[in-house]
Amino acid sequence: MTIDIHIHPLVKEACEMEPRLFEWQREIYGLTTSPQPLDTLVSQLEEAEVKKAILLALDCRSRWGCCIPSNNIVAKIVAKEPDLFIGFASVDPGLGEKAIDELKYAIKNLGLQGVKLNPALQDFDPLSPSAERLYAEIERLEVPLLVHTGLVWSRKHRIKYCNPLVWDEIAYNHPTMKIILAHCGWPWVWDAVAVALRHENVYLDISNTFTGTPREHLRHLLTELIPSRVTERFLGEKILFGSDYPRIEVPKMVDAAKSLSIDADVIRRILHFNALEVLFK
Repeated sequence: MTIDIHIHPLVKEACEMEPRLFEWQREIYGLTTSPQPLDTLVSQLEEAEVKKAILLALDCRSRWGCCIPSNNIVAKIVAKEPDLFIGFASVDPGLGEKAIDELKYAIKNLGLQGVKLNPALQDFDPLSPSAERLYAEIERLEVPLLVHTGLVWSRKHRIKYCNPLVWDEIAYNHPTMKIILAHCGWPWVWDAVAVALRHENVYLDISNTFTGTPREHLRHLLTELIPSRVTERFLGEKILFGSDYPRIEVPKMVDAAKSLSIDADVIRRILHFNALEVLFK
């Protein structure tokens, strides 16, 4: 059994709900491929034996005037496959108290079960007072936070807020808020590792590929850049699997994870058990 914690539901059905979504995903998110039907995503998950998949909203209204996609759209797609999908909300720290109200609504009324933030695309300082108020509410709601860290390819967005080291202070101030640093902070991987090692509530996801094919990237990330002995001894309970669909095909990422030359028990934790503990405990 595998859990994919990092999927962007930029599917045909979402674009039918919001006709400008394809334009926004192309111009702001930087994804130029045509949206595929939801059935294509479901088929990929079935092929890869993924039993649960996290669908992510992204609220960029204060900077770009749009959501890619919105909480409502994510909730509607989750409702189409409720045994397979779990939805994460997104709110815009730039909206102040309105963001707090929208977060409460998304969790309590829409049934979403976590939060996604992207400091680059949302253009906010993770250490700002408005972001701090948002973390306090996430902690009160007892839901996990998945945050983009590391590289953003598009030059429309700044990456100064994406170094994972800033999350050391946030994790210190909010010790019961589960924080997942997406993309393992690449290229600041050791900064992300340091934060995860220091804090029980911080985890790393390995979604996307930056240094080649899925196999090449995960091998480089978890056995070369981070020596395999460090991955096995110190990060075995910290790493979560994610694909970053639709940028990456889900079966290719699962195959890459399974091919790693590390302890089989650690691979099982990466693919399944670590996510269970973050999502359901």
